[in-house]
Order: sequence, then C-alpha cells, then structure tokens
Amino acid sequence: MDFKPPRPPAIATEGLNLRLASGQSELHILRDVTFRIEAGEVVAVVGPSGSGKTSLLMVLAGLERATSGSVEVAGTPITGLDEDRLALFRRDTLGILFQNFHLIGSMTALENVMLALEIAEDPRPLAELEKASKTALEAVGLGDRLGHLPSALSGGEQQRVGLARAIVNRPRLLLADEPTGNLDQATGGRIIDLIFSLARENDMAVMLITHDPRLAAKADRQLEMACGRLGERADA
Repeated sequence: MDFKPPRPPAIATEGLNLRLASGQSELHILRDVTFRIEAGEVVAVVGPSGSGKTSLLMVLAGLERATSGSVEVAGTPITGLDEDRLALFRRDTLGILFQNFHLIGSMTALENVMLALEIAEDPRPLAELEKASKTALEAVGLGDRLGHLPSALSGGEQQRVGLARAIVNRPRLLLADEPTGNLDQATGGRIIDLIFSLARENDMAVMLITHDPRLAAKADRQLEMACGRLGERADA
C-alpha cells in the first residue's frame, strides 16, 4: 500500500504579533495568535469591530507583515518571503474576498473574473477561461450580469463578482471578509451554501470573518477575536 504523508495544515501560526505605529504611540493589533486550520476545514472568525479580524486576514494573505511570530499557509512559511515570491504564492494558493471588493472599474464582471485566471497564467485557451469565468459568475447568481461594469452593479452584486473571482482558480485556501455582509437573506443563504459546497467538493480550507450568525453557526469551528487575541469560541 502506498504511503501518503500527512497534508500540512491550511494555516498554522505561532506567536503571531502585529504592532503598527499610530502617531507617537504604537497599537498592538494582534497578540500572540496561535492557531491551525486543516485542509478542507471551514472556520468562522467572529468578534467585535476593531478586534483585529481583518488585520489577521491581511497577515495570512501576506498583505501585511507580522511584527513577530510565524505563519505557514499550505505548508509554505510566508513570513520571510519577499514581495515577488509572496505575489506568486497568493496567485497559486489563495482566493481572497475583500470587504471592499477591489474590482477594476473599467472591466466587466466577466473580465474581472477572467483576470484572475490570466494572472495565474492558466494555460487553457481563452474560450475555456471565459467558460470557467461564466460558470463561476453563474454559481453566485450573476449569469445575467456578465457584461456589466461594477458601476452598474449593486454593492451585493459587486461582492458576488469578488467571490466568483476568488473561487474561479479553485484555491487551496479561501480567505473571505464578511462574504454575506451586503447580501439579502435569501442571496446570503445561497452564497453560504456555495462556499461550503466548494469546500467539501474541492477540499478547500476556508477562513470566514463574519458577523452573520447563520454563517458562523454552519462552520466546522468558530474562533473569537477579542482585543487582538484569538481563541475557540466558548459558546459555539
């Protein structure tokens, strides 16, 4: 029988700290954060605004440098990577849904999603990239908005374009900041189902920052951030 080595965790941090200058003082944003998320696991991070949740996501994505401690994502220690190697790592490993979407205003919904495949240097013909992007947009309920610019889309629709872009590459890890924050209840429910379906079907790990109790309750685990410290939620 072939021996298969254990897969590395999707996320593993040890003693993670983030301090940022604020005028003449210093803010201690993350405090000794140590946790793991396994491949295929869906974890919700909850906590009050300003507790450090989004800063944690930024550090995990390599978009913010930790002051101290270590971060491994899918077995790759990212703390010491330079900017070029971080960019390649994000391209090949992560899907990121930002709270403010970061769509390109001059590109249609379809073009915004296709851009993720082009940046990833996907070798498939252009027609196949377009088909994959259409499928991702249809999955989030935007099959009739393919040719719309972001300015012609509602906030909730822009958010769904951002999610389609984040998942079109079938990433090993999805980091999502308030993925249902701008959606009505029915649409939010469909997006929750989609995220969990993708996680199960593709063995994709997911870390969700959320204030949505429905989403948090459905996760495999809930972690709570308070004053920069992260731990298991006691009442989950």
